[in-house]
Amino acid sequence: NASHRHRNTKVRFGEPRDAAMSRQLKEQMQTKIQEKGEIEQDLEALRKELRSLGAGMNESLVDKEGFPIADKDVHGIRTLRNKIICRKNDHEAMMHEIEKIMFKYHEVLKKEKTDADSKRKAQLQQHAKNQILRLHKELLEKDPKLSKAEALKKAIKMTTETAKKSVEIKTQKNSQMGESNEDVAKITPPSRGLDPLERFKTMKPFLVVDTVSPDSPAERAGLRKFDEIIKLGSINRENQTPEALRNTVAHSEGKPMELIVKRGNNGRGKLEKLILVPKRWRGQGLLGCFLKPVA
Repeated sequence: NASHRHRNTKVRFGEPRDAAMSRQLKEQMQTKIQEKGEIEQDLEALRKELRSLGAGMNESLVDKEGFPIADKDVHGIRTLRNKIICRKNDHEAMMHEIEKIMFKYHEVLKKEKTDADSKRKAQLQQHAKNQILRLHKELLEKDPKLSKAEALKKAIKMTTETAKKSVEIKTQKNSQMGESNEDVAKITPPSRGLDPLERFKTMKPFLVVDTVSPDSPAERAGLRKFDEIIKLGSINRENQTPEALRNTVAHSEGKPMELIVKRGNNGRGKLEKLILVPKRWRGQGLLGCFLKPVA
């Protein structure tokens, strides 16, 4: 439960508790991802050894009469098959563990954002209060005949009008920027139109590709290790949750799904548009890749 998690959270000096939790969850996730990689290396080595014995996972090891095939190391093949099954079970369990940690990590990040928004709101309220008190004092000093109640009423009105004007100026600037962009789009010739990915340049990625399995839907779509995902179907950094990702992928099975990724140059690379079709394949899942959250 939450209190149990708090007791086990090691907080660094001056570090907020939620920040400590997100840091530790991220560290746990990185450790589990490393362990997952080790399991995958073991699986690859075992499969290679099995292939060297001239066998796969499904071929029969007995002849028509039910006797072991003479030219096969039946004992060795069965041993390797059993090891592969065990390691595949370990891999599946590890993926579930990583998914649980990812879910907790996203929950903590969401709470951090909510807390930050609340803190910002409280700061703005305190700023307004200080402004009112300052104006109240100035008004009384300027006009000693003014009652405290009247001075307070004026101070509140002046603070409200200033805040309203500030919002109007900001809204007007945003509106002008929008109109400016529309004008550019209107006067730009079709042959030299704006980059269709232009609007994604200011958006931050929320997932990074850790691994891409060979011959998977992800590989066929052109997804590469270290690609940073800005948009996956209808999911982006603002609306993403583990459930939303799962549902989007599941509902898109067999259908083309648009991906916008940033590739190369440590997050300052080129934007690419990919089309990924989630579907069943010989490996796990519908994508065939492992995605890590970006903090």
